[in-house]
Amino acid sequence: MNYLIAFGAILLFLAIFLIVAIIFFSVVKYIQRRYYPKWKFPDYISVGYAEYLYKKYIKRSIP
Repeated sequence: MNYLIAFGAILLFLAIFLIVAIIFFSVVKYIQRRYYPKWKFPDYISVGYAEYLYKKYIKRSIP
């Protein structure tokens, strides 16, 4: 019975965590739309841009 309670507690924690994460990102998206409509938040960094930054800054400083 203890395993069932632990499993239920873990599922409850995950559900609460997902609900809080959805609310948090919804608020962030609302702030972006309301106050910064033209600002593009970076969703990802492209591999080519990461390689360019590596060659420009990191590779130069390594002897």
